[in-house]
Amino acid sequence: MHPSLTPTRVIVALAVVLAIGLLLAPPGWLPNGTAPASAIVVITIALLATGLIAESLTALVFFLAAMLFAIAPPAVVFSGFGSTAFWIIFGGLILGMAIRHTGLGQQLAGVLLARMPARYALVIAGTVMLGLLFAFVMPGAMGRMVLLVPIAVAVADRLGFGEHANGRIAIVLAAVFGTHIGSFAILPSNTPNVVWAGAMESIHGLQIGYLEYLWWHFPVLGLVRSMLLIGLLLVLFPDRLPDSRGSAEPPGPMSADQRLTGVVLLLALGLWATDFLHGVGPAWVALGAALYCLLMGPRLVPQKPFAALDIGPLLLVAGVLGLGAVVAHLGIGEAAFTQLLPHLPFAPGADALNYALISLGGVGLAVLTTMPGVPAVGVPLGETLAAATGWSLQSSLVILAAAYSTYLLPYQAPPILIGAQLGRVPWGTLLRFTFGFALLSIVVVYPLHYLWLRLIGVL
Repeated sequence: MHPSLTPTRVIVALAVVLAIGLLLAPPGWLPNGTAPASAIVVITIALLATGLIAESLTALVFFLAAMLFAIAPPAVVFSGFGSTAFWIIFGGLILGMAIRHTGLGQQLAGVLLARMPARYALVIAGTVMLGLLFAFVMPGAMGRMVLLVPIAVAVADRLGFGEHANGRIAIVLAAVFGTHIGSFAILPSNTPNVVWAGAMESIHGLQIGYLEYLWWHFPVLGLVRSMLLIGLLLVLFPDRLPDSRGSAEPPGPMSADQRLTGVVLLLALGLWATDFLHGVGPAWVALGAALYCLLMGPRLVPQKPFAALDIGPLLLVAGVLGLGAVVAHLGIGEAAFTQLLPHLPFAPGADALNYALISLGGVGLAVLTTMPGVPAVGVPLGETLAAATGWSLQSSLVILAAAYSTYLLPYQAPPILIGAQLGRVPWGTLLRFTFGFALLSIVVVYPLHYLWLRLIGVL
Protein backbone atom coordinates (compact mmCIF):
# COMPACT_ATOMS: atom_id res chain seq x y z
CA MET A 1 0.00 0.00 0.00
CA HIS A 2 1.22 3.50 -0.83
CA PRO A 3 2.45 5.29 2.33
CA SER A 4 -0.20 7.99 1.93
CA LEU A 5 -2.99 5.41 1.69
CA THR A 6 -3.45 4.74 5.39
CA PRO A 7 -6.55 2.80 6.53
CA THR A 8 -8.11 5.98 7.94
CA ARG A 9 -7.69 7.82 4.65
CA VAL A 10 -9.09 4.87 2.72
CA ILE A 11 -12.19 4.79 4.97
CA VAL A 12 -12.76 8.52 4.57
CA ALA A 13 -12.24 8.24 0.79
CA LEU A 14 -14.84 5.45 0.64
CA ALA A 15 -17.21 7.63 2.68
CA VAL A 16 -16.74 10.46 0.19
CA VAL A 17 -17.50 8.08 -2.69
CA LEU A 18 -20.63 6.87 -0.87
CA ALA A 19 -21.67 10.47 -0.22
CA ILE A 20 -21.29 11.31 -3.91
CA GLY A 21 -23.38 8.25 -4.74
CA LEU A 22 -26.11 9.43 -2.37
CA LEU A 23 -26.15 12.82 -4.10
CA LEU A 24 -26.22 11.42 -7.64
CA ALA A 25 -28.56 8.48 -7.06
CA PRO A 26 -30.31 8.72 -3.69
CA PRO A 27 -32.02 5.46 -2.62
CA GLY A 28 -35.79 5.44 -2.71
CA TRP A 29 -36.19 4.98 1.05
CA LEU A 30 -34.48 8.26 1.88
CA PRO A 31 -36.97 11.02 2.77
CA ASN A 32 -37.32 13.53 -0.04
CA GLY A 33 -34.66 16.22 -0.12
CA THR A 34 -32.39 14.58 2.45
CA ALA A 35 -29.66 13.31 0.09
CA PRO A 36 -27.32 16.28 0.78
CA ALA A 37 -27.84 15.87 4.52
CA SER A 38 -27.20 12.13 4.28
CA ALA A 39 -23.97 12.78 2.37
CA ILE A 40 -22.77 15.22 5.04
CA VAL A 41 -23.73 12.78 7.81
CA VAL A 42 -21.79 9.94 6.15
CA ILE A 43 -18.62 12.03 5.81
CA THR A 44 -18.93 13.41 9.35
CA ILE A 45 -19.33 9.92 10.81
CA ALA A 46 -16.31 8.71 8.82
CA LEU A 47 -14.19 11.57 10.14
CA LEU A 48 -15.33 10.94 13.71
CA ALA A 49 -14.79 7.21 13.35
CA THR A 50 -11.27 7.48 11.95
CA GLY A 51 -9.92 10.54 13.72
CA LEU A 52 -8.29 11.65 10.45
CA ILE A 53 -8.57 15.23 11.70
CA ALA A 54 -9.08 16.46 15.24
CA GLU A 55 -12.59 15.68 16.47
CA SER A 56 -13.27 19.33 17.33
CA LEU A 57 -12.33 20.27 13.76
CA THR A 58 -14.73 17.60 12.49
CA ALA A 59 -17.49 19.36 14.44
CA LEU A 60 -16.62 22.63 12.74
CA VAL A 61 -16.60 20.91 9.32
CA PHE A 62 -20.09 19.59 10.06
CA PHE A 63 -21.39 23.01 11.15
CA LEU A 64 -20.00 24.72 8.04
CA ALA A 65 -21.24 22.08 5.59
CA ALA A 66 -24.68 21.94 7.24
CA MET A 67 -25.13 25.69 6.91
CA LEU A 68 -23.66 26.04 3.41
CA PHE A 69 -26.00 23.34 2.08
CA ALA A 70 -28.90 24.39 4.36
CA ILE A 71 -29.67 20.80 5.31
CA ALA A 72 -31.61 21.84 8.42
CA PRO A 73 -32.59 25.05 10.24
CA PRO A 74 -29.78 26.68 12.25
CA ALA A 75 -31.71 26.00 15.45
CA VAL A 76 -31.37 22.27 14.72
CA VAL A 77 -27.78 22.31 13.47
CA PHE A 78 -26.55 24.30 16.46
CA SER A 79 -28.94 22.76 18.99
CA GLY A 80 -25.99 21.15 20.76
CA PHE A 81 -24.90 24.54 22.07
CA GLY A 82 -28.25 24.98 23.78
CA SER A 83 -28.42 21.45 25.15
CA THR A 84 -28.06 20.64 28.82
CA ALA A 85 -25.19 18.29 27.93
CA PHE A 86 -23.16 21.23 26.61
CA TRP A 87 -23.52 23.14 29.85
CA ILE A 88 -22.79 20.07 31.97
CA ILE A 89 -19.53 19.74 30.03
CA PHE A 90 -18.72 23.42 30.46
CA GLY A 91 -19.34 23.16 34.19
CA GLY A 92 -17.35 19.95 34.31
CA LEU A 93 -14.35 21.50 32.62
CA ILE A 94 -14.31 24.35 35.15
CA LEU A 95 -14.78 21.99 38.10
CA GLY A 96 -12.00 19.78 36.77
CA MET A 97 -9.81 22.86 36.48
CA ALA A 98 -10.55 23.69 40.13
CA ILE A 99 -9.77 20.13 41.23
CA ARG A 100 -6.40 20.32 39.51
CA HIS A 101 -5.60 23.92 40.48
CA THR A 102 -6.21 23.40 44.19
CA GLY A 103 -4.64 19.93 44.29
CA LEU A 104 -7.87 18.38 45.58
CA GLY A 105 -7.57 15.56 43.05
CA GLN A 106 -4.23 14.53 44.52
CA GLN A 107 -5.72 14.62 48.01
CA LEU A 108 -8.67 12.44 47.03
CA ALA A 109 -6.36 10.10 45.13
CA GLY A 110 -4.25 9.72 48.26
CA VAL A 111 -7.31 8.88 50.34
CA LEU A 112 -8.43 6.26 47.83
CA LEU A 113 -5.00 4.69 47.40
CA ALA A 114 -4.42 4.53 51.15
CA ARG A 115 -7.44 2.19 51.32
CA MET A 116 -6.81 0.26 48.12
CA PRO A 117 -4.57 -2.83 47.93
CA ALA A 118 -1.31 -1.99 46.14
CA ARG A 119 -1.86 -4.20 43.11
CA TYR A 120 -2.42 -2.98 39.59
CA ALA A 121 -5.31 -5.35 38.87
CA LEU A 122 -7.09 -4.31 42.04
CA VAL A 123 -6.66 -0.61 41.24
CA ILE A 124 -8.35 -1.17 37.87
CA ALA A 125 -11.10 -3.31 39.39
CA GLY A 126 -11.65 -0.83 42.22
CA THR A 127 -11.96 2.07 39.77
CA VAL A 128 -14.57 0.23 37.69
CA MET A 129 -16.56 -0.72 40.79
CA LEU A 130 -16.40 2.83 42.13
CA GLY A 131 -17.80 4.08 38.83
CA LEU A 132 -20.59 1.50 38.99
CA LEU A 133 -21.43 2.58 42.55
CA PHE A 134 -21.64 6.21 41.44
CA ALA A 135 -24.15 5.18 38.76
CA PHE A 136 -26.56 4.22 41.57
CA VAL A 137 -26.31 7.48 43.49
CA MET A 138 -25.88 10.04 40.70
CA PRO A 139 -28.32 10.01 37.76
CA GLY A 140 -26.41 12.00 35.09
CA ALA A 141 -23.61 10.26 33.20
CA MET A 142 -22.02 13.60 32.29
CA GLY A 143 -21.91 14.67 35.93
CA ARG A 144 -20.28 11.40 36.93
CA MET A 145 -17.58 11.96 34.33
CA VAL A 146 -16.97 15.42 35.72
CA LEU A 147 -16.38 14.07 39.21
CA LEU A 148 -14.65 10.77 38.53
CA VAL A 149 -12.26 11.47 35.65
CA PRO A 150 -10.18 14.20 37.36
CA ILE A 151 -9.85 11.91 40.39
CA ALA A 152 -8.83 9.00 38.12
CA VAL A 153 -6.19 11.21 36.49
CA ALA A 154 -4.91 12.21 39.94
CA VAL A 155 -4.75 8.54 40.98
CA ALA A 156 -2.66 7.78 37.88
CA ASP A 157 -0.38 10.73 38.64
CA ARG A 158 0.06 9.72 42.25
CA LEU A 159 0.88 6.16 41.24
CA GLY A 160 3.60 7.51 38.95
CA PHE A 161 2.16 6.57 35.57
CA GLY A 162 3.47 8.77 32.75
CA GLU A 163 1.24 10.53 30.23
CA HIS A 164 1.26 7.65 27.72
CA ALA A 165 1.63 4.75 30.15
CA ASN A 166 -0.73 1.79 29.84
CA GLY A 167 -1.63 2.12 33.49
CA ARG A 168 -2.73 5.73 33.12
CA ILE A 169 -4.93 4.98 30.11
CA ALA A 170 -6.43 1.92 31.82
CA ILE A 171 -7.31 3.85 34.99
CA VAL A 172 -9.02 6.63 33.02
CA LEU A 173 -10.91 4.17 30.82
CA ALA A 174 -11.91 2.19 33.92
CA ALA A 175 -13.48 5.33 35.38
CA VAL A 176 -15.11 6.39 32.11
CA PHE A 177 -16.52 3.05 30.97
CA GLY A 178 -17.04 1.76 34.50
CA THR A 179 -19.56 4.45 35.38
CA HIS A 180 -21.19 4.49 31.94
CA ILE A 181 -21.53 0.83 30.95
CA GLY A 182 -23.19 -0.29 34.19
CA SER A 183 -25.58 2.66 34.18
CA PHE A 184 -27.53 1.19 31.26
CA ALA A 185 -28.85 -1.41 33.71
CA ILE A 186 -30.02 1.24 36.22
CA LEU A 187 -33.17 2.99 35.03
CA PRO A 188 -32.61 6.69 35.89
CA SER A 189 -28.84 6.68 35.43
CA ASN A 190 -28.54 7.82 31.83
CA THR A 191 -30.50 9.41 29.01
CA PRO A 192 -31.27 6.37 26.77
CA ASN A 193 -32.86 4.54 29.71
CA VAL A 194 -35.06 7.52 30.49
CA VAL A 195 -36.03 7.94 26.81
CA TRP A 196 -36.93 4.23 26.67
CA ALA A 197 -39.05 4.33 29.84
CA GLY A 198 -40.75 7.57 28.82
CA ALA A 199 -41.59 6.25 25.36
CA MET A 200 -42.89 2.99 26.82
CA GLU A 201 -45.34 4.93 28.97
CA SER A 202 -46.35 7.65 26.52
CA ILE A 203 -46.75 5.39 23.47
CA HIS A 204 -47.79 2.03 24.92
CA GLY A 205 -49.07 2.93 28.39
CA LEU A 206 -46.54 0.64 30.11
CA GLN A 207 -44.98 1.91 33.34
CA ILE A 208 -41.64 0.31 34.13
CA GLY A 209 -40.47 0.18 37.76
CA TYR A 210 -36.93 0.78 38.99
CA LEU A 211 -36.49 -2.68 40.54
CA GLU A 212 -38.16 -4.39 37.59
CA TYR A 213 -35.72 -2.81 35.15
CA LEU A 214 -32.80 -3.58 37.48
CA TRP A 215 -33.82 -7.26 37.68
CA TRP A 216 -34.02 -7.57 33.91
CA HIS A 217 -30.66 -6.05 33.13
CA PHE A 218 -28.27 -5.52 36.03
CA PRO A 219 -27.05 -9.11 36.57
CA VAL A 220 -25.71 -9.31 32.99
CA LEU A 221 -25.59 -5.83 31.45
CA GLY A 222 -24.38 -4.38 34.75
CA LEU A 223 -22.26 -6.90 36.66
CA VAL A 224 -21.10 -9.29 33.94
CA ARG A 225 -20.23 -6.50 31.55
CA SER A 226 -18.32 -4.65 34.30
CA MET A 227 -16.25 -7.77 34.98
CA LEU A 228 -15.65 -8.14 31.23
CA LEU A 229 -14.49 -4.52 31.19
CA ILE A 230 -11.98 -5.18 33.97
CA GLY A 231 -10.59 -8.21 32.16
CA LEU A 232 -10.28 -6.42 28.83
CA LEU A 233 -8.49 -3.44 30.40
CA LEU A 234 -5.97 -5.73 32.07
CA VAL A 235 -5.34 -7.64 28.84
CA LEU A 236 -5.06 -4.63 26.54
CA PHE A 237 -3.20 -2.34 28.94
CA PRO A 238 -0.87 -4.52 31.03
CA ASP A 239 1.25 -2.62 33.52
CA ARG A 240 2.50 -2.65 37.09
CA LEU A 241 2.51 -0.06 39.83
CA PRO A 242 5.74 1.95 39.61
CA ASP A 243 5.93 2.46 43.39
CA SER A 244 3.25 0.58 45.28
CA ARG A 245 4.64 1.53 48.67
CA GLY A 246 4.64 5.27 48.05
CA SER A 247 1.17 5.16 46.48
CA ALA A 248 -0.40 4.05 49.77
CA GLU A 249 1.04 6.84 51.92
CA PRO A 250 -1.77 8.82 53.58
CA PRO A 251 -2.19 12.39 52.32
CA GLY A 252 -1.41 15.44 54.44
CA PRO A 253 -4.04 17.85 55.76
CA MET A 254 -6.22 19.64 53.22
CA SER A 255 -5.67 23.32 52.50
CA ALA A 256 -8.45 25.87 52.85
CA ASP A 257 -8.87 26.06 49.06
CA GLN A 258 -9.05 22.28 48.79
CA ARG A 259 -11.72 22.16 51.48
CA LEU A 260 -13.70 24.87 49.71
CA THR A 261 -13.50 23.00 46.39
CA GLY A 262 -14.56 19.82 48.18
CA VAL A 263 -17.60 21.59 49.65
CA VAL A 264 -18.57 22.84 46.18
CA LEU A 265 -18.30 19.32 44.77
CA LEU A 266 -20.27 17.78 47.62
CA LEU A 267 -23.05 20.35 47.25
CA ALA A 268 -23.14 19.72 43.49
CA LEU A 269 -23.25 15.97 44.05
CA GLY A 270 -26.08 16.35 46.56
CA LEU A 271 -28.08 18.53 44.19
CA TRP A 272 -27.44 16.17 41.28
CA ALA A 273 -28.62 13.18 43.30
CA THR A 274 -31.79 14.91 44.52
CA ASP A 275 -32.93 16.70 41.38
CA PHE A 276 -36.25 14.84 41.63
CA LEU A 277 -36.93 16.84 44.80
CA HIS A 278 -35.89 20.38 43.85
CA GLY A 279 -36.33 20.25 40.07
CA VAL A 280 -33.07 22.01 39.19
CA GLY A 281 -31.50 20.23 36.22
CA PRO A 282 -27.99 18.75 36.40
CA ALA A 283 -26.72 21.24 33.80
CA TRP A 284 -27.67 24.24 35.91
CA VAL A 285 -26.18 22.69 39.02
CA ALA A 286 -22.92 22.23 37.11
CA LEU A 287 -23.07 25.78 35.74
CA GLY A 288 -23.76 27.23 39.18
CA ALA A 289 -20.85 25.32 40.72
CA ALA A 290 -18.57 26.42 37.88
CA LEU A 291 -19.65 30.05 38.23
CA TYR A 292 -18.84 29.99 41.94
CA CYS A 293 -15.36 28.60 41.21
CA LEU A 294 -14.80 31.33 38.60
CA LEU A 295 -15.92 34.03 41.02
CA MET A 296 -13.48 32.67 43.61
CA GLY A 297 -10.50 32.86 41.24
CA PRO A 298 -7.56 32.77 41.57
CA ARG A 299 -8.16 30.70 44.70
CA LEU A 300 -10.01 27.89 42.92
CA VAL A 301 -9.06 28.45 39.27
CA PRO A 302 -6.08 30.02 37.44
CA GLN A 303 -5.78 33.78 37.03
CA LYS A 304 -7.10 33.60 33.44
CA PRO A 305 -9.35 30.52 33.49
CA PHE A 306 -10.81 30.94 30.00
CA ALA A 307 -7.33 31.13 28.50
CA ALA A 308 -6.60 27.76 30.14
CA LEU A 309 -9.96 26.25 29.11
CA ASP A 310 -9.80 23.60 26.38
CA ILE A 311 -12.81 24.30 24.16
CA GLY A 312 -12.26 21.16 22.08
CA PRO A 313 -14.62 19.00 24.20
CA LEU A 314 -17.30 21.71 24.00
CA LEU A 315 -17.13 21.88 20.20
CA LEU A 316 -17.11 18.10 19.97
CA VAL A 317 -20.20 17.54 22.10
CA ALA A 318 -22.06 20.36 20.32
CA GLY A 319 -21.17 18.83 16.96
CA VAL A 320 -22.18 15.29 17.94
CA LEU A 321 -25.47 16.47 19.42
CA GLY A 322 -26.13 18.66 16.38
CA LEU A 323 -25.44 15.70 14.10
CA GLY A 324 -27.94 13.57 16.01
CA ALA A 325 -30.50 16.38 15.96
CA VAL A 326 -30.20 16.75 12.18
CA VAL A 327 -30.62 13.00 11.63
CA ALA A 328 -33.68 12.96 13.93
CA HIS A 329 -35.14 16.11 12.37
CA LEU A 330 -34.93 14.68 8.85
CA GLY A 331 -36.02 11.16 9.84
CA ILE A 332 -33.03 9.51 8.16
CA GLY A 333 -32.39 6.90 10.84
CA GLU A 334 -36.05 5.98 11.20
CA ALA A 335 -36.42 5.68 7.44
CA ALA A 336 -33.42 3.37 7.20
CA PHE A 337 -34.62 1.15 10.03
CA THR A 338 -38.23 0.89 8.88
CA GLN A 339 -37.03 0.13 5.35
CA LEU A 340 -34.84 -2.70 6.61
CA LEU A 341 -37.33 -4.14 9.11
CA PRO A 342 -39.60 -6.04 6.65
CA HIS A 343 -36.58 -7.80 5.16
CA LEU A 344 -35.30 -9.23 8.45
CA PRO A 345 -36.01 -12.96 8.97
CA PHE A 346 -38.07 -12.70 12.19
CA ALA A 347 -39.99 -15.86 13.06
CA PRO A 348 -42.25 -16.69 16.03
CA GLY A 349 -40.55 -19.36 18.10
CA ALA A 350 -37.05 -18.56 16.83
CA ASP A 351 -36.25 -16.72 20.05
CA ALA A 352 -32.47 -16.62 19.79
CA LEU A 353 -32.63 -15.34 16.21
CA ASN A 354 -35.24 -12.73 17.12
CA TYR A 355 -33.11 -11.51 20.03
CA ALA A 356 -30.10 -11.22 17.75
CA LEU A 357 -32.01 -9.32 15.06
CA ILE A 358 -33.48 -6.76 17.48
CA SER A 359 -30.28 -6.21 19.45
CA LEU A 360 -27.93 -6.08 16.46
CA GLY A 361 -30.42 -4.00 14.47
CA GLY A 362 -30.41 -1.48 17.31
CA VAL A 363 -26.61 -1.44 17.35
CA GLY A 364 -26.60 -0.61 13.66
CA LEU A 365 -29.30 2.04 14.09
CA ALA A 366 -27.23 3.75 16.80
CA VAL A 367 -24.48 4.47 14.28
CA LEU A 368 -26.90 6.92 12.63
CA THR A 369 -28.96 8.14 15.57
CA THR A 370 -26.50 7.88 18.53
CA MET A 371 -27.64 6.08 21.67
CA PRO A 372 -30.83 7.95 22.68
CA GLY A 373 -32.12 7.57 19.13
CA VAL A 374 -32.41 3.78 19.48
CA PRO A 375 -35.32 3.81 21.97
CA ALA A 376 -36.78 6.90 20.28
CA VAL A 377 -37.04 5.01 16.98
CA GLY A 378 -37.43 1.46 18.31
CA VAL A 379 -40.16 1.83 20.93
CA PRO A 380 -42.80 3.15 18.47
CA LEU A 381 -42.19 -0.01 16.41
CA GLY A 382 -43.06 -2.22 19.40
CA GLU A 383 -46.29 -3.64 17.97
CA THR A 384 -44.57 -4.49 14.69
CA LEU A 385 -41.76 -6.26 16.55
CA ALA A 386 -44.21 -8.12 18.79
CA ALA A 387 -46.17 -9.40 15.79
CA ALA A 388 -42.99 -10.47 14.01
CA THR A 389 -41.46 -12.28 17.01
CA GLY A 390 -44.55 -13.71 18.67
CA TRP A 391 -43.53 -12.13 21.98
CA SER A 392 -45.46 -9.65 24.07
CA LEU A 393 -44.91 -5.99 23.28
CA GLN A 394 -42.97 -5.48 26.51
CA SER A 395 -40.73 -8.50 25.92
CA SER A 396 -39.89 -7.31 22.41
CA LEU A 397 -38.82 -3.89 23.66
CA VAL A 398 -36.89 -5.04 26.74
CA ILE A 399 -34.18 -6.28 24.37
CA LEU A 400 -33.50 -2.74 23.15
CA ALA A 401 -31.47 -2.13 26.32
CA ALA A 402 -28.79 -4.45 24.98
CA ALA A 403 -28.71 -2.43 21.75
CA TYR A 404 -28.58 1.08 23.15
CA SER A 405 -25.96 0.08 25.71
CA THR A 406 -23.55 -1.06 22.96
CA TYR A 407 -21.82 1.61 20.92
CA LEU A 408 -19.34 0.75 18.20
CA LEU A 409 -17.73 4.19 18.02
CA PRO A 410 -17.13 6.86 20.68
CA TYR A 411 -19.14 9.64 19.02
CA GLN A 412 -22.32 7.63 19.62
CA ALA A 413 -22.03 8.18 23.38
CA PRO A 414 -21.23 11.81 24.31
CA PRO A 415 -20.38 10.94 27.96
CA ILE A 416 -17.67 8.55 26.76
CA LEU A 417 -16.33 11.24 24.44
CA ILE A 418 -16.18 13.80 27.20
CA GLY A 419 -14.72 11.47 29.81
CA ALA A 420 -11.95 10.47 27.44
CA GLN A 421 -11.31 14.11 26.54
CA LEU A 422 -11.09 15.09 30.21
CA GLY A 423 -8.69 12.19 30.80
CA ARG A 424 -6.66 12.94 27.65
CA VAL A 425 -7.01 9.44 26.24
CA PRO A 426 -5.54 9.35 22.69
CA TRP A 427 -8.28 9.30 20.07
CA GLY A 428 -6.95 6.22 18.29
CA THR A 429 -6.76 4.29 21.55
CA LEU A 430 -10.32 5.28 22.43
CA LEU A 431 -11.58 4.21 19.00
CA ARG A 432 -9.93 0.80 19.17
CA PHE A 433 -11.02 0.13 22.74
CA THR A 434 -14.63 1.20 22.15
CA PHE A 435 -14.97 -0.95 19.04
CA GLY A 436 -13.23 -3.94 20.62
CA PHE A 437 -15.33 -3.77 23.77
CA ALA A 438 -18.51 -3.54 21.69
CA LEU A 439 -17.59 -6.66 19.70
CA LEU A 440 -16.70 -8.55 22.86
CA SER A 441 -20.02 -7.50 24.42
CA ILE A 442 -21.92 -8.78 21.41
CA VAL A 443 -20.10 -12.13 21.45
CA VAL A 444 -20.05 -12.72 25.23
CA VAL A 445 -22.71 -10.56 26.90
CA TYR A 446 -25.57 -10.83 24.42
CA PRO A 447 -25.92 -14.63 24.66
CA LEU A 448 -25.82 -14.41 28.46
CA HIS A 449 -28.40 -11.63 28.49
CA TYR A 450 -30.66 -13.69 26.22
CA LEU A 451 -30.33 -16.73 28.51
CA TRP A 452 -31.00 -14.58 31.59
CA LEU A 453 -34.17 -13.12 30.08
CA ARG A 454 -35.28 -16.65 29.23
CA LEU A 455 -34.49 -17.86 32.75
CA ILE A 456 -36.55 -15.15 34.46
CA GLY A 457 -39.46 -15.56 32.03
CA VAL A 458 -39.22 -12.30 30.11
CA LEU A 459 -38.80 -14.11 26.78
